[in-house]
Amino acid sequence: MEKGFLDKVEDNAAVRIWSEKTQQEKCDSLTEGYVSKLWDFTRISVT
Repeated sequence: MEKGFLDKVEDNAAVRIWSEKTQQEKCDSLTEGYVSKLWDFTRISVT
């Protein structure tokens, strides 16, 4: 179960990094030097 949880955390991080990079490349809504605060709002539920 712990392995599955860590895989999800890694997947979420990869998606966040990809999303931020894509937005920066397209000059879409992110400003230079912006640091995402997504982690402050992210909750992971493992059932």
